[in-house]
Amino acid sequence: MTRDSNRLTRRRMIGAAGGALATGLAGCSGEGSNGNATAAGGGGGTAGGSGEGKTLTIMDARQLTQVQFNGFNAANYANSWDVMTHDIVASGHSDGAIRPDLAEELTTDGKTLTITFPEDRTWWNGEDLTAEDLLMQLEITRLQDPEASPYEGHELVDDYTLERTFKNPTTPELMRATIAGFLVNTPRWIYGEYLERYREASTQEERDEITSDLLGMTISAKQLVDEGLGNSLYRLVRFNSSEGILEKFEDHPYADRTNVEQTRVIPWDTADPESFIVQDEVDLAFGDYITEEKRQRYPDNLQNQYELEWFRTQKFTFNYKNEHLAKRNVRRAVAAAVDLPSIVAAANQAGIVGTPTQVQTGLRSSIHERYLGEGFTDKLIQYPVEGDTEKAAEYMRAAGYSKSGGEWVDGSGSSFSFTIIADSKSAQTQATKVFSDQLDAFGIGTDVKSIGLDYYAKLQEYEFDIAWIWHVARALWHPTAYYSNNFYGVEVGDPASSDDTGPTGIPFETTIPNQVGAETVSGSGQSIQPAQLMNDLPVAETGEEVQKMTRTLVQWFNYDMPALVYVQENSGYWGDTGDFTFQMPEDKSLMSRTKPGRVAWLHGWVGQK
Repeated sequence: MTRDSNRLTRRRMIGAAGGALATGLAGCSGEGSNGNATAAGGGGGTAGGSGEGKTLTIMDARQLTQVQFNGFNAANYANSWDVMTHDIVASGHSDGAIRPDLAEELTTDGKTLTITFPEDRTWWNGEDLTAEDLLMQLEITRLQDPEASPYEGHELVDDYTLERTFKNPTTPELMRATIAGFLVNTPRWIYGEYLERYREASTQEERDEITSDLLGMTISAKQLVDEGLGNSLYRLVRFNSSEGILEKFEDHPYADRTNVEQTRVIPWDTADPESFIVQDEVDLAFGDYITEEKRQRYPDNLQNQYELEWFRTQKFTFNYKNEHLAKRNVRRAVAAAVDLPSIVAAANQAGIVGTPTQVQTGLRSSIHERYLGEGFTDKLIQYPVEGDTEKAAEYMRAAGYSKSGGEWVDGSGSSFSFTIIADSKSAQTQATKVFSDQLDAFGIGTDVKSIGLDYYAKLQEYEFDIAWIWHVARALWHPTAYYSNNFYGVEVGDPASSDDTGPTGIPFETTIPNQVGAETVSGSGQSIQPAQLMNDLPVAETGEEVQKMTRTLVQWFNYDMPALVYVQENSGYWGDTGDFTFQMPEDKSLMSRTKPGRVAWLHGWVGQK
């Protein structure tokens, strides 16, 4: 998962979501049924037992020979490996809370967020892990464009205390949210030279030149191993194209909790994950749940350990630069013509655990009431969930199209087709195939392109008409994660741009109806700036402002349909109860976060029998 704030284009990354370099972004949140995302959580509990050492086998991530670990550089970035090899500062939980993980405490006072680090953490190479290591990441990000950043600065109080100061008053919840999902993956001795150069720069041109150099730097898996550049419970010690071997890092404070000394990680792209599971060659799922349908073919010793209504959703996003998709009613027709249950069924068959989206809000349905208020979604446009080709035809005719020989044609009688791109992983390609087949049957031709390596780089060339993409920018049950002004959220673009639209043709200023749920504007309507609203949302001063901005963005999404969110994913984890034990922490809320299986593993709550 390319990360939203790691796309270091000027202005774009800092203003959008407040938390640059945060992991758990949509794209990094998953590959296949056990995909990737953020890590870790809390304390308590001991998993253990006795017996000869067993290797815990996991299937996740990409080949270590194909990735690199400089998170600022999106090219071949090791999203899912990074969250296995580096501890997380704090994380979002399904109850809306932001809880410390590696950090001991997150406190707010006025415009200042204070992050307190423990004094017993080290890097694998023995160097103390300090607040300065996180400072590298936060300040480098801010100084790429300090004027656009919502932060006044970051300052070390001492070796283990860091202060983040906001430019404007911000709610405590949002202040803590800006640090959720951050990994401590920027060793001060590697990134210090870049920070010093940023501090010495006096013009944006100079800063952009430093950013270009930073984007060109890579940290290979070999360098990570040789120089001990990780800090999690399990240290990567060797690897090849078919596996990575991690051994318990005895100096980690969680080391005494578990007797699992070694973990083997098989990359997703070396074989079919489902066949490995069915053949009982995988011991732990980071973020998968055995459904009734899967139970029929999974070994009996693989048992569910935890179930979670996850934060993540997936969507098909529309490029307004296509002359047909530039018309709102054509986008609505696409949404109405396709049957979401059958699209989701295909994704579920390929490994996703999810349910069809019922109302197009751009948010996860589980947070509707919390951030929109009771009954708000009932007022919105209710697009067909199961597909309604008659309704879709009404939208097409309203847009000026007619049917000829089974195909929709424009006013000049010309037919057209849409180029659709999707990640090559089976869950995405299967869902996209059903989506495209349904559009074909409706009379709109499609050309599907499945893209493997560097899908997100290809995505950012914006040469598609419709693209599959995750729909959440951070591992957070909060509107800022879904409205993040990047391709994981709802990308509009840099509101400071001199252009009228962003890279996918969405206008920076548009008009929506005064009445929620109206399908047309009557009178003058209300003029809004979606990109600016998304940039302002993470630094709202009050809860009332959060709700007001979120309601406006949801109404805009529902009215304008910049994307079709088709699935609300669920998660959980299962494990091999024949050879291993799985403990729950005393505070079970610590598990209500992304990839609970990885949380259990990285916190020593998985032991061998």
